[in-house]
Amino acid sequence: MHALRLIAILLAGAVTDTCTAQEPKIIGTVGATVAPGDIGDVIWNNYAKKVSDTSGGKLAVKLLIRGETGGEDGMMTALMRNRIQISSFSEAGMSRAVPEYGLLAAPYLFDTVEEWHFVLDNFLKPFLDEVTTAKGLTIANWQDVGWNNIYGKKALHSPADTKGYRMRALSSNTSVMFLESIGADVIHLQRTELVTSLQTGLVDGGETALVLYARGGEATYAPHFTLTEHSRASGTSVFNKAWLDGLPPDQRAIIEGGYGTEDEQRTEAARLYDAEMARLPGLGVTVHHLTPEQRARFRDATLANTKKLIDATGGRAQELYDLIQKGRADFARRK
Repeated sequence: MHALRLIAILLAGAVTDTCTAQEPKIIGTVGATVAPGDIGDVIWNNYAKKVSDTSGGKLAVKLLIRGETGGEDGMMTALMRNRIQISSFSEAGMSRAVPEYGLLAAPYLFDTVEEWHFVLDNFLKPFLDEVTTAKGLTIANWQDVGWNNIYGKKALHSPADTKGYRMRALSSNTSVMFLESIGADVIHLQRTELVTSLQTGLVDGGETALVLYARGGEATYAPHFTLTEHSRASGTSVFNKAWLDGLPPDQRAIIEGGYGTEDEQRTEAARLYDAEMARLPGLGVTVHHLTPEQRARFRDATLANTKKLIDATGGRAQELYDLIQKGRADFARRK
């Protein structure tokens, strides 16, 4: 009887060990703030699935992508301190660690998405890799988010309409400078406070990308969306460099290979943009397409911003700007 009991205990232990061995090993944590269904949500869930599939279910990443690690300031601090190991940031978020990134959101720096992609791919990536690595981060991939535009409770067709208008800026000096240049009364708010502030009238509008506007609640309370298309919003996915460098080569290959190609992500971003634009009328939103003359008024109001940003940023901002202009000239020659 004692022998049978011993065998049963040993068998139970063997089953437990087998189940434990089959559980995936969590080797890193992703921190992000994305809305269900947006491009970031799609990217991170696909990333986690790719890590699992490539490792045969042996490895996993933990997804904290609903703001559990705070806004971009909190996430950058957590990433730099290795509390999370993988994250993605806007230009404003990246500028917390690498100030030069703020220049990428300067108004009317690029005319078309094709120009932006060409300059980034062929001129900017080595520079941005270098300055990012110097701050203890490793670039994993880039995501296209779409153009930044403005929105409000009324139609905003020119700086005359935004003069004195209470508008929420994105969390960057670039955004603040843009809104101030078009005469807005700039209000500083966390994104979590935005919808309530629109409801109460603390703010009447702001600056944002289409997908965030359509899914973040702004469309309900500020139903006028103006296509100023003044800067191209992008996301930069990054790793904590020390953590990445410490992974065994096979695990590092899986972690770095978990992203889809940039072409795939750009195609998905374009699809999502079209889908969200098509949803806006159903949300009660009026989309305002500016005439060339109206857009020129916004551009003229912000002409001095880029030079101010370069001077305020310092570091290698001028070098980055010169690379952008070199890339734009090359793009123009190829058209």
